[in-house]
Amino acid sequence: MPQFSEVIYLNDRRYPGPNAHEASKDISGLPTQEELDAYPRMFTWGELKEIIVSGRLEGLMRNKEMQVRYNIWTKGIKEKYGSTENYLRQGRLPFPQSTPESRFDDPIPSSAVPHEYLKYDLDLSLDSSKYAVLVNDWPYNIPYGVRHFCVWSKVPIAHPSLVNNDSTLWAKIEEEGLAGFTGIIPIPAPDKPSSDPSCVSSIPRTNVSVNGDSKGKQLIHPQGWGSTDLSEFGEDTWLSVDLKFGGTDFRKWAGVQYETPGGEEVGKMVNGLWDRRGWECLWFVNPPRLQSVPGLSHFHVFARRKTPEEIDAAELIWGTGEKHVE
Repeated sequence: MPQFSEVIYLNDRRYPGPNAHEASKDISGLPTQEELDAYPRMFTWGELKEIIVSGRLEGLMRNKEMQVRYNIWTKGIKEKYGSTENYLRQGRLPFPQSTPESRFDDPIPSSAVPHEYLKYDLDLSLDSSKYAVLVNDWPYNIPYGVRHFCVWSKVPIAHPSLVNNDSTLWAKIEEEGLAGFTGIIPIPAPDKPSSDPSCVSSIPRTNVSVNGDSKGKQLIHPQGWGSTDLSEFGEDTWLSVDLKFGGTDFRKWAGVQYETPGGEEVGKMVNGLWDRRGWECLWFVNPPRLQSVPGLSHFHVFARRKTPEEIDAAELIWGTGEKHVE
């Protein structure tokens, strides 16, 4: 089984994701998707959002057995290449070797010569001379159907000018990093029907006799049991209907947007690479205290392929077409 497998539902290929560089077959010891899927899920999609919003990115992790396997593999890589950074430069990244770029830049005087930083134009394609999308060879534990990517940059990502050189905001970025969500469909969860029949918003119920005996015990079914059309639910989309009846986690995060101050450029790049009509993504730039490869700029993306139902709802809001532009 290949290391990476694409997520497609019902052969719905609207809004494909970006081309991602997979590891060469010469690189051994990497986990396959089948192996990754064999572990229990440690976090729901909503719990991953909780961690990211809290700013405690150290809460994101691999299964512990997979982490041990990663540690052993990394030891071998360091023996062969000298460091993880050398391995990435020589054996993984599609860029020519060059002087390392720090992911975080130091404050600079406003009069200094401007540096080049990560920027993204939604009207243009990704500049492959500066940026590359890679499948994460050792992904964190994420829900089924989600894929973990890293976008590598030859120019710094985080710098004080993102927050107008505000020392307080920059200190927060240095401690917690940058993060955000993209592709959030702006549909909040409708009021959940009450199970109390005395409430106006209670769930309409249908009595069905047991074994055809109208005098016997009655089974009570909730709304939707015998429905034949969307209009019977009082909502415009099937997604809204599911949100009305869904569980706590599903409803809690419906329509919730998030982006840290200074995250606009990365957010634009993620939205450009993973069209918001077809994908919901959680992205983050680790702060210096969590960087495993401090000499190479990159950010992480958890990309969840939307279901056809979600894509339909997204198109009603953002329209259709080959490429979405803000």
